[in-house]
Amino acid sequence: MAGDLDFLLQHGMSLDEIHRLMDHDGFTLEQITESARRIVEQGSSLTPYTQEWGEPVPFDTIQTPDFPVDALPAPVAAFVEALAESTQTPIGMGGALSLGVLATAFQSKYTVQITPDWREPLCLYTVSVAPPGERKSSVISALSGPVNEYEAEQRELEAAEIAQNETERDLLEKALMAAKTSAVKGKGNFETKKQEALDLSAQLATFKELHPLRLLADDTTPEKLVDLMDQQGGSITVCSAEGGVFDAIAGRYDRSGNFDVYLKGHSGDSITVDRIGRKPNHIPHPRLTMILTIQPSVLHGLMDNATFRGRGLCGRFLYSMCESKVGHREVSPAPIPGKVRSDYRLFVRQILSTQGSGIVQLSPDADEIRKEYQGFVEAKLGNEWEHMRDWGGKLVGAMVRIAALLHLSSFRATEPISAETMAAATSIAEFLGAHAMAAYQMMGADEVQENAEYILKRVVSEGKKKLTRSELTRLCRGKFQKADDMAPAINELSDRGYIRRLEDDVGYNNRKQVVYEINPSTWGK
Repeated sequence: MAGDLDFLLQHGMSLDEIHRLMDHDGFTLEQITESARRIVEQGSSLTPYTQEWGEPVPFDTIQTPDFPVDALPAPVAAFVEALAESTQTPIGMGGALSLGVLATAFQSKYTVQITPDWREPLCLYTVSVAPPGERKSSVISALSGPVNEYEAEQRELEAAEIAQNETERDLLEKALMAAKTSAVKGKGNFETKKQEALDLSAQLATFKELHPLRLLADDTTPEKLVDLMDQQGGSITVCSAEGGVFDAIAGRYDRSGNFDVYLKGHSGDSITVDRIGRKPNHIPHPRLTMILTIQPSVLHGLMDNATFRGRGLCGRFLYSMCESKVGHREVSPAPIPGKVRSDYRLFVRQILSTQGSGIVQLSPDADEIRKEYQGFVEAKLGNEWEHMRDWGGKLVGAMVRIAALLHLSSFRATEPISAETMAAATSIAEFLGAHAMAAYQMMGADEVQENAEYILKRVVSEGKKKLTRSELTRLCRGKFQKADDMAPAINELSDRGYIRRLEDDVGYNNRKQVVYEINPSTWGK
């Protein structure tokens, strides 16, 4: 017996480990030694049986970086930082949503050219995800305040002109009706009245209706959204602190769900809608931006909606996953300094009133950064981003859109985007990539992880310290047809430290089988 004990100690097993196997797992010293000798003879190590367990890596933990606020225009960066302090919210909430404010200002005026065959509009779908009680409404209200103020002022300035425009159209319509009636009833010369009616018809056909300025819309139906975009020259921003927008997209008002405006409004593809009894809509170059905050519950299970994922809508959003500060917030935080607030207000008004338009170009150095980052993203799409290719495939385009918005915000529209600006956009893209992984995890897009979590629940319910592969297969028979189907998920559990695989075809009970040992801390999960 002393020889057995010496052999085990010499090959790295501790007395504590030997006692655990004997006292808790029921093996004799002879059984332990015999199995250990076979393992050593095969040239393998006893380390898997002697190493200490660490804390497993939780499934809901993805390291998400802070928002690179320095990449934003100076007045926006200062405001976002002060706003985060004032509201006691993560800086990523306001940082990500501020990109939507920039898009609101420039989406109707500019596009960015990446290659001769690749142009991107400047609209963005930004969404910050935070639990209830995280002051999401306060953040959105502060960021969009200058936009609402500018819109209201412009509507007041245009009120008289719009009223006159409506009156002029009304008079034309009534004059046309009168001319038709006169021609039909034979009042006056028919040919004269006919020509009068035709002339009025032509005037009405080319009459340009004016509409009050709308930069922002809230919770609305897809059909009404198309009407608003049509009235506003094809561009508008949906700004909402509630999750109702996703309900509308999914068909809250119409069970069929009208996705086209949300898909084409992001890509800039032409929208044509013909409806019975209503004026048709034709928008050659739609531009739709979204500034949204939602609760995590809106994202949970979103991938179960086959239309959302299949049509590529989830891949169009730029996510910011906000860690809760509730319970750690300052009671009397510093308010936003007056100068910071006024500088932000002035900046937003300046970019909204910009009259220029055209195509933004990339400098050669900026394009080199774009190409390098595109290669980096391409490698990720074949590896860790395989489950979110719909999102990753659009990241480079989104990054260049952001670079163009940052560039235009410096009021240098006639110059090409610099390498410095593209580098700033790349840092934001890095932030977005990590947060998209967290969002997709919450949405249940990673099938391997979903399967791993299922297996873990079954393992915990069994309550054993070790399980053979056969036992594990029987436990999960309702979800997996064969043991090989479980392999990727089991590897995930092993990588996270929930289980570890003992030597192939060797178990301490002298049976040839694959055995998995369970991390003791798992039983407390």
